[in-house]
Amino acid sequence: MGMTILHADDSSAVRRWVAEQLNDSDIKVVSVADGTAALQVLRESHCDLLLTDLEMPNLDGLQLAAAVRELPMYRFLPVLILSTRRPNDIEPERRQGVTGWIVKPTDPEHLRRWIRRSLPL
Repeated sequence: MGMTILHADDSSAVRRWVAEQLNDSDIKVVSVADGTAALQVLRESHCDLLLTDLEMPNLDGLQLAAAVRELPMYRFLPVLILSTRRPNDIEPERRQGVTGWIVKPTDPEHLRRWIRRSLPL
């Protein structure tokens, strides 16, 4: 059974890089440009993990994480932040609902390890 990762980032270069690192036989990456589009995808289809940038237009990564937690079917969805900012830059209460934090730039193996560790088995 394949896993679907939803990736939200306003940079097409980052979206392309993540898809290249993660697209393998049992992981499908769905890429969107902002948090609003990500919410739309979540409402319409199944997803096993959300990987999101922090700073995006329309809905940023933390607003997106909070909105995802409001959806009953995604209350326990793993949410990973991929950002140049460090978690300590953000107030702890705004980080609620975030499963993990990956600081950019990151290497492919570190990214894949986080994804593997966070995906439901």
